[in-house]
Amino acid sequence: MIGSWITDIRHFLDEDGTISKLPPPAARLADYFGSIVEAVTSQIENNIPAIASGIRCRRRPGRKRCSGEIIASPDWQNALRIKWYCPVCGDNGIISGWQETMWDLR
Repeated sequence: MIGSWITDIRHFLDEDGTISKLPPPAARLADYFGSIVEAVTSQIENNIPAIASGIRCRRRPGRKRCSGEIIASPDWQNALRIKWYCPVCGDNGIISGWQETMWDLR
């Protein structure tokens, strides 16, 4: 069974709003979640229900990279969150705290 990522993206930032000095795996996660935020916020004004982000899934089921592309959207139940998922492997999550960060392209 796959768990869900519940992410407050501000946890990757320092007090100046830039990416904190992080270990490489954490920095890669920050880039990944930030890319999802950028993909959604660049289209948020168009009221698109969900977008194919162009971001490859990062999971490696069976040690083979998933072939899926992340689908993401604002959480229409809670506009302060972004929902995302991979239609191939089921990896999914919610990102909060993205407003007015470096990844917010509105």
